Amino acid sequence: MWEKHQETHPAGLLTGRRPFDPSRPSLLLVHGSGGSAEVFLPQLSGLAGEVNVAAIDLPGHRQSPGPARETVEDYAAWLGDFIAAGPVRPVVLGHSLGGAVCQMLALTRPHLIRGMVLASTGCRLKVAPAILEALAGPDPLPALRLIVQFAHAPGCDARTLELGVQQLSATPTEVILGDFRACDAFNVCHRLGEISLPTWCLVGDRDQLTPAKYSQYIVENLPGAGITVIEGAGHTAHLEKPAAFNEALLDFMARF
Repeated sequence: MWEKHQETHPAGLLTGRRPFDPSRPSLLLVHGSGGSAEVFLPQLSGLAGEVNVAAIDLPGHRQSPGPARETVEDYAAWLGDFIAAGPVRPVVLGHSLGGAVCQMLALTRPHLIRGMVLASTGCRLKVAPAILEALAGPDPLPALRLIVQFAHAPGCDARTLELGVQQLSATPTEVILGDFRACDAFNVCHRLGEISLPTWCLVGDRDQLTPAKYSQYIVENLPGAGITVIEGAGHTAHLEKPAAFNEALLDFMARF
């Protein structure tokens, strides 16, 4: 069924191994800055058979044709066009930058989606100027290492961090920089009250990039939104604590 969307709007897409079941709700996963659909492998395997799950590469990332977009608004327009091109009207889950994209889609084209899950994100995503400057400099590797370090809970082992740096480095630095600049310019905190879609926030209690207070602000200002705080997880709760993340996600998806 997802293939219908790709016929006119090509995109890198990973799906669960189970056949699409029209009787089940559908979930489309949207990655964060410099990421790809591959960051959701624990969800693609863990949720298959419960929901029709797929993860998409944003334009200019991995298997999706470029160019990468420069603003959250443009990413949301691209994602909306992809969804509109086919029959599936999914719940969307956005991680970090992906959460910003989902919020913008909910504000501009809410008829295309049934609900949204906002994972490790906020309605405003300011980025430290030093990170932007380092990514734009001649040697971005120290900035990538710092980003990956802060994306995991404190005390994460060195091997996991190095793997994170390798995965992030697979994306061109200019795309990563553009993603972070898009985050830095994003702010819809004054518009949360306009969203009427069912919404759930998932966040790690040790998130150093988008602390739990960011999600709590969304819950307090978006009518009907709820939250699950995942113990022991950092910014990448979907990778660090996949069992708890998936359990909370399935609880929300049971509404649809």
